[in-house]
Amino acid sequence: MTDSDVMLDAVTDRGIVKLDADGNVTQWSAGAQALLGYSEEQVLGQSASLFHTPADRAAGMAERELVQAEQQDCVEFEGWRVREGGNQFRAAVTVSSVRDDAGSVTGFVKVMRDLAADQRRAHPIFFELLKAAPDAMVIVAPDGRITMANAQTDLLFGYPREELIGSHLEMLMPERFRRKHVGHRADYFADPARRQMGGTLNLWALRRDGTEVPVDISLSPLPSGRTLYVSAAIRDVTERREYESRLRRQREELKKSQRKLQRLARIDALTGLVNHAETIARLEAALQDKRVPGPDLGVLFCDADHFKAINDTWGHTVGDVVLSTIGERMRNCVRDSDTVGRMGGDEMMILLPDVHGIDEVVGVAEKIRRCVAEPIIHLGDTIYATVSIGATLAVPGESVPTMTARADAAMYKAKENGRNTVTAI
Repeated sequence: MTDSDVMLDAVTDRGIVKLDADGNVTQWSAGAQALLGYSEEQVLGQSASLFHTPADRAAGMAERELVQAEQQDCVEFEGWRVREGGNQFRAAVTVSSVRDDAGSVTGFVKVMRDLAADQRRAHPIFFELLKAAPDAMVIVAPDGRITMANAQTDLLFGYPREELIGSHLEMLMPERFRRKHVGHRADYFADPARRQMGGTLNLWALRRDGTEVPVDISLSPLPSGRTLYVSAAIRDVTERREYESRLRRQREELKKSQRKLQRLARIDALTGLVNHAETIARLEAALQDKRVPGPDLGVLFCDADHFKAINDTWGHTVGDVVLSTIGERMRNCVRDSDTVGRMGGDEMMILLPDVHGIDEVVGVAEKIRRCVAEPIIHLGDTIYATVSIGATLAVPGESVPTMTARADAAMYKAKENGRNTVTAI
């Protein structure tokens, strides 16, 4: 072994390979064997393209590197290399031409080093943190391929580490996102900036088994010499999304309950009409409305005739059916803008805004009286119910007690006039 051979084998952190003019291996160092995994017997006489990826071999990358070295004497670049067994790694490569005294190229010397290993040696604390990180962590090269990944990445995505290294980052996302992501990735490398987790993006990752998982991602630029890498932390947010979904459902249920309670606070449970409090509130608002010019709010006070007899004859259950039917018939006789409210027991009040005089109010009351008096068929039985109705016009600005007292008085006059009648005051 010559002195140069001894010196060559003494370099163990670089893979040094001598090639002939055609690019075939003529000398294989101990560092090259440690880096690439091939023994000297396996590679002597083989083309240097053996250490390139299949895609690079098909593109004639090994031959182009030698042409550049012949033209420039020495070229430096970064690229992907393949170890025995097929595992890929990102390498810094220097190719120098060897010439004889006449200047003719007689061979080449290729020096390769594992960039990920260099980074681990240069930044040991960072890579210890990378290993210990609770999130999946990948280091991505400018060409979008993964140069390094931690154990959490294996667990999250289900790939062996060796299969991840050298693969494009897009393999870890669903097909529908890949094309756009290539452009996003290029934009990030052109203008890198730290991006924290917790954004509003709806991100998904793709596991090896084809299942999708919601993720959150942070990005950090990672300069290494003249090359920019990107560190990506990927967090499975399935539990967080499920928790947020539960919270949303709970909020929706709470809103529904609140709406229901608000409705129950305004609605009479038996008839579905607005209740006493809501009716009085609407009447008070109408009376205080300064925009109402004069007596254009009609009020009807209605009371079922002989309702106690209906309850005594048919029972309270049937009595409830009668009240509900009366309320429904009243609603069907008025406009959507009118209010039909149950004041309590068998008493109901109807508010008719925007009417034109007492005659119109009485006309609506007569329509209601006739409709209510139609027979009620319940479980094969025929029940008759009528109402006495007091009609009046409200005066804007008057008090609610004054208004309701006048309507109530009109209703009692209708009772005195024989029931099933309309009386106006």
